[in-house]
Amino acid sequence: MKTPPPPSDSPEAGGSHLATLDVLAILAVPALVLALSHLLIAERSVHGESPWLSLSPDTYEYVRMVRGGSANPPFAYRWLVPLLASLLPLSPLQALYAITQVSVVLAYALLLWVLRALLHFRLSAACLSVIAFMTSTRSLLLVQNPFLVDGFSLLMMTLMLAAFLADKPGRFALAAVTGVASREDCLFGAVGFLAARRRLGGVAIVVAAVTVYGLARWAQPGTSQSSFVFRLAEPSYYPKAYFALGFLWPLTLAGLWLVRTSRLGRILLPYFACTLAGSLVSTLFAVDVTRMFLSILPVSAVACAVVFDRLWERRQILLAWLGVMIANLGVALPNALVPGSGEHLDELEGWYLRLTALILTHQLAGLLLVALSARAVSVVGAATGRQS
Repeated sequence: MKTPPPPSDSPEAGGSHLATLDVLAILAVPALVLALSHLLIAERSVHGESPWLSLSPDTYEYVRMVRGGSANPPFAYRWLVPLLASLLPLSPLQALYAITQVSVVLAYALLLWVLRALLHFRLSAACLSVIAFMTSTRSLLLVQNPFLVDGFSLLMMTLMLAAFLADKPGRFALAAVTGVASREDCLFGAVGFLAARRRLGGVAIVVAAVTVYGLARWAQPGTSQSSFVFRLAEPSYYPKAYFALGFLWPLTLAGLWLVRTSRLGRILLPYFACTLAGSLVSTLFAVDVTRMFLSILPVSAVACAVVFDRLWERRQILLAWLGVMIANLGVALPNALVPGSGEHLDELEGWYLRLTALILTHQLAGLLLVALSARAVSVVGAATGRQS
């Protein structure tokens, strides 16, 4: 039987026609994974039994904005989502919750479309990549605390990535300025466009994004609550940064390495570097280190899809990956599988200490799969080279 050729590494190559199965997957996979996450993850609420399950201080800032009041910096600068929530015929909490749910589903559906229609990865690889990031700790935090602006910001970041890969600077600029009005880390993607495309349009995009960033601070003067802290000297910094993506970190790097010399790699690497650098800088100002790695989720999913796509003949490895991803729903955050796991919990570190052995075993299984995947991909690559 003739082996089908691998998909093109060029984001501009080919058309965007999708089969019926693709459309069904784009509609169903993100919605089903989000629904399963809601069934398992212990979420924050008004009647939470611990600091981890209660509404966060950030939420109260956004609720005040939805009601037309003022908030403290930097929350006051993120005005777009509270404005949209105020237009909905819902209570402030319900409106913020609804925006998050819709945004998360749309973001991952769009990401799945990008992987299939723009980059032409196989459907199995595209779905696995989306599932991998929807079940990552950083993404599950969107489910655990759905009363923030992060979900809408993720949607804008994904729109930016889609426009970036399709080389549509106008669409990218619109998504970037909209994103900056919701959360400032969308700036990193704008810088990534300039670094990767190196065109005058990229300069205009950065100027527009920085202008929106500056206008929000000019209109809401005040002293930000954030201050620089050299967190690299804190031992807890590294586990918090690692568990944002866990074993998806080395898998992302493997995917970027595989495409480093291709047309896709030459634009993806600078874009990833800018979003990662921005996230790392943000961790030096934020209290919650793990949440600062939101901006790299879409581009990291593309890199992981590269690896999954080249493993299409190794079904056992792909099935093992699916099992590890689903298992992450049970160990990443306090959940319904461990009754009472969120009670008396102040910070996520308490969860890690409680399930240390299980979490480490799960992470080691993921890292083992990364090694097996890298070896399998290298063998396939060597065999392809000999045949050519």
